[in-house]
Amino acid sequence: MATPLTDIQFAKLKVQKTTRPLPKCADEQLGFGKVITDHMLQIKWTAGQGWAAPHIIPAGPIGLHPFSHVFHYAIEAYEGMKAYVDKDGQTRLFRPEMNMARFNTSASRLCLPSFNGDELIECIKELLRVDKQWIPKKRGYAMYLRPVIFSTTPWLGLTQCSEAMILVLMSPVGPYFKSGFVPIKLAVDGKHIRAWPGGTGDIKFGGNYGPTVVSQKEAASRGCSQSLYVYDTEEFVTEAGTMNIFFLWRNEDGIKELVTPSLEDGTILPGVTRQSVIDLASEWGECKVAERMLPFRDVAAAFERGDILEIFGTGTAAVLQPIGAIVYREKTFNVPEEAFQPGSFQLRMTNELYGIQYGEIPHPWSVVL
Repeated sequence: MATPLTDIQFAKLKVQKTTRPLPKCADEQLGFGKVITDHMLQIKWTAGQGWAAPHIIPAGPIGLHPFSHVFHYAIEAYEGMKAYVDKDGQTRLFRPEMNMARFNTSASRLCLPSFNGDELIECIKELLRVDKQWIPKKRGYAMYLRPVIFSTTPWLGLTQCSEAMILVLMSPVGPYFKSGFVPIKLAVDGKHIRAWPGGTGDIKFGGNYGPTVVSQKEAASRGCSQSLYVYDTEEFVTEAGTMNIFFLWRNEDGIKELVTPSLEDGTILPGVTRQSVIDLASEWGECKVAERMLPFRDVAAAFERGDILEIFGTGTAAVLQPIGAIVYREKTFNVPEEAFQPGSFQLRMTNELYGIQYGEIPHPWSVVL
């Protein structure tokens, strides 16, 4: 009878602290993902043994065989999480179990090994304790965590994974958009398809994002900040840059509705912030909340009727990002200015999410270390 493979075990975690601390910069100088903390979490896996003991080690370069599958076949997936410090100095994570569930789903889609998400969360908590002095304390600032899993299988042949690794990297970050709660413009792109049914759009796979840089470059040439990706002859709306997207409008029946593209065709990433907005909006009961396939013609028709109220993107990095205009072919559709005023739905939702994340509003989504 075969010996069962070892899973990740927090009890076996070993910590090797750095003897050469890295320089820190002032919070005001923080960008997004430009500064790495002193330590990182590393866990190795082999097909014969399973997961080895987790190690917290000084952050720095790692050695990989040049044949490693991650280099040749892009076999990797990642997560984006944030940790926050509340007014009492406690460190908090926001819905980390959702990140772990999605991380496992992504790994499975790429034939990477599964793992115990609860045990990995405990390892991540310890990493945060080791580098707690790196976590910014100002509102709007946080510690960004980047768990990544990838195949280190040292063969050029495309085979099932025999060796893999998880790294968890941390970077103190400031507001994703330093200009604050300022609307951006999107350019509709049906040429560079971000995701398609049966593909990998519903997992956090690096291969979904690298090819979108060319689209973002073309959007910038049209005076836009990001692309709004659509696909098929129906031009189904998918995502806005790296964000999920929401439309608050009056539908054809005159009913106020918050709608976001459905997960049903596998082209949409099931974002943690996305689900949180759906959950909170449903609790508020101010409008109907709907997830459905959304042809862009429905968006254009709502603009033409004057029924668009607000549009915003959601994601771990930006939380909520207001959308001020959408460029479609030669036409620009503008969102009404009322969407960005105090009392708007998206501003209240942003404040609610921040309140939960920073522990100002008691909520089970906020997990104290």
